[in-house]
Amino acid sequence: MKPFVRWLARVTCRVFYRVECAGAPPAEGALLILPNHPNALLDPAVIWATSGRDVRFLAKSVLFEGPLRPLVAGSGAIPVYRRIDEGADVSKNAETFSAVDRALAAGDAICLFPEGVSHSTGRLVPLRTGAARMALTAAHAGVEVALVAVGLNFERKTTFRSRVTVVYGPPFQCADLAAAGAAPDAVRALTDRIAEHIRRLLIEADARADAALIERVDRLYTAARGHTQNPHQRVLRRRIIATGIERLRSLHPERYDELLLRFRRYDDRLRRFGLRDRHLDWQISTADAIRFGVRETLLGLVLLPLSAVAFTIFFVPYWLTGIAARWFTREPDVAATAKAVGGFLIYTAWIAAISALVRWRGGTGAGLLGFAALAGIAIAGLVAIERESAVIDAVRAWFLLRRTGEDTKHRLRRQRSELADVLDDVNEWLNREMPESPELP
Repeated sequence: MKPFVRWLARVTCRVFYRVECAGAPPAEGALLILPNHPNALLDPAVIWATSGRDVRFLAKSVLFEGPLRPLVAGSGAIPVYRRIDEGADVSKNAETFSAVDRALAAGDAICLFPEGVSHSTGRLVPLRTGAARMALTAAHAGVEVALVAVGLNFERKTTFRSRVTVVYGPPFQCADLAAAGAAPDAVRALTDRIAEHIRRLLIEADARADAALIERVDRLYTAARGHTQNPHQRVLRRRIIATGIERLRSLHPERYDELLLRFRRYDDRLRRFGLRDRHLDWQISTADAIRFGVRETLLGLVLLPLSAVAFTIFFVPYWLTGIAARWFTREPDVAATAKAVGGFLIYTAWIAAISALVRWRGGTGAGLLGFAALAGIAIAGLVAIERESAVIDAVRAWFLLRRTGEDTKHRLRRQRSELADVLDDVNEWLNREMPESPELP
């Protein structure tokens, strides 16, 4: 059961999100993986999809009693009994700690979310002490435990095919605190250390007020400076931008308002011409355009019909998944899980229903073949739709660029560069005001 659950979690994660990963945990040995927890049951799926090794999770005990019990129990998860869960017997947490001790002594990887609850604050909330106590108890018993903080950075976590950037930090130890076991002072010190390591990997920002602005500023700055889209560098850059926005708004609100106004004017001009930051740097010759057109036309002969077939077959379950998710919850940290789980069940039922119809008309072999073909069309169609959408966007941008005068493009590039210079000036000013502030990469 466990290999199937692990495979299902990885596939669900990779289908629902565009996953980018930086760093990796140790491939073997006792390990505590310590991520933030912004996205309910999809957070474990992301860890399984990116960690590169088998992982056992700590899961709240109520999950072992609901409809997800087969999946949760089959995953090898260890139950945690929380006071906030109605009916939970917290005295059973002694069994939880014993199970973790045995797993770490056997060299397993354990993942727990030190915040203790899933949330959508956009910031790291105060950590519970369980992770520190588990690490210190194991270290005191002579087990060499590596601790690895993880930053799960979702751009639009409830949106299908949005991006999640996963950053694994370097392993760190707690042997220097383990002499007295899980003593209160050591537990507090290690909990603070864990929080510090996680924060280094997170873009902390108010999800409603600042997240979209941080993403927008980063896209402009990256395009203006020609930076690559390295996941680790992107997270570092956005962490700095988030800190800068918060401090500038607090220390110098007039300057913040002025900068925001300049950004909006630049964005208004871009939208007027239908362009994006990256389009301003395109230098496409006629020969390049012809080669692109020939290649994509040939591919389109296959991909466009595939996209149309997939859209036609799966429009109904796609529509039903959205309705079901909205009906189930409107909480952002649960909505993505509802979409992923609901989508899996609805799509599976839809494929099974069509396959049953094929079986009724053509026999068992035809039904099994139909099921496999429909599953393949779903995945291949998703890839085809995304690729053809990107091609259409590129062609549209090319035509818009040809209609846009060179003087206009030059002014837009200059305006973008000036805004990037202003960002550098603001960052330098913040560094003078607060010397501990990092510099934009």
